[in-house]
Formats: sequence, C-alpha cells, structure tokens
Amino acid sequence: MTNRYKVILTKTEREQLTEQTRGGKSKAAKFVYARALLLCDAGEYGDPWTVADAALALGVTNHTMEHLNVEEGLEAVPARKAYRKPRGATFDGALTPA
Repeated sequence: MTNRYKVILTKTEREQLTEQTRGGKSKAAKFVYARALLLCDAGEYGDPWTVADAALALGVTNHTMEHLNVEEGLEAVPARKAYRKPRGATFDGALTPA
C-alpha cells in the first residue's frame, strides 16, 4: 500500500517524539502513536517506512496508521480526544413497585 499523505517532521518535533518513546512513563497508545509518526516521517531527518511495514512493526492495522497520520496529526500525541459519555436520563418521579 502506498502512502497517500506524507508525514514531514522538523528536527524539534522528532526530538519531542523520540523523548516520548524513550521516557518509559508514557501510556501505550501515546507510545504507539509517537512511534508511528517517527517511522512514517518523510522529512529531511527521517527515513520513511511504508504504511504496511510500520503497521506490521507496531501491531496495528493499515487503516489505523492512515487514520492517525491524517486525521489527528502531531497535536494528538500529547493528549487524546476526550470521551464524552452520553448523559443519562434524569429521574424526577417516584418509583412504584410492578
């Protein structure tokens, strides 16, 4: 599978992502995402892997790799999207036995 979008990271961005992958304190999802960006970097400082090779190395699907690279970008690494749980129904009456 060919790359539809190129990931181009600056030297500073690569250093930040490398720190996140080597710190040992990050969550698994952040680690995988940061590593995926580093592997797919087609910039001046990177040696890009194909989406299929990077997905195989990280244990994720090709679709996941494309979704991460395109839709979320570098801003998604520090914090994931907040999950909004649907608000439950409000109870404003008395319970009656059935």
